[in-house]
Amino acid sequence: MPSRREKNSTTHECNKEANMLASLYNKALIKMLQQLKEELKSSMAYSYFDMFNSVHDIVSNPTHYGFSDVTSACCGSGVLNAELPCFPVSNLCSDRTKFLFWDRYGHPTEAAARTIVSFVLSEDTQYSAPLTLTQLVSS
Repeated sequence: MPSRREKNSTTHECNKEANMLASLYNKALIKMLQQLKEELKSSMAYSYFDMFNSVHDIVSNPTHYGFSDVTSACCGSGVLNAELPCFPVSNLCSDRTKFLFWDRYGHPTEAAARTIVSFVLSEDTQYSAPLTLTQLVSS
């Protein structure tokens, strides 16, 4: 997210500690869901979507998904457009379809949201488990 990158004043890289904590949380959540399903004797159907890794995939392969900027905010001000929130007088990017993040807080642009929704609705199990959303709705 741009505001976390902006804090790393030398390289503007991702915050490794925050990423590690998010990854640990997601692993614990998956384990909790599996345990709950076992406790309920398989009467619970669910679909877990891995937002963290889906966004990481976009950040790692921006051109594959049509993005040219996956570090800066489209709307804001200062370094990476991430020093201040998006206000009516803020800087706006010239083409929001090429940006992953709308603002310093990591909210996705419309183009990014469409890409993420395509992952959610996909039959591919790369980011969804144990069922895809389509499989869950069909069951």
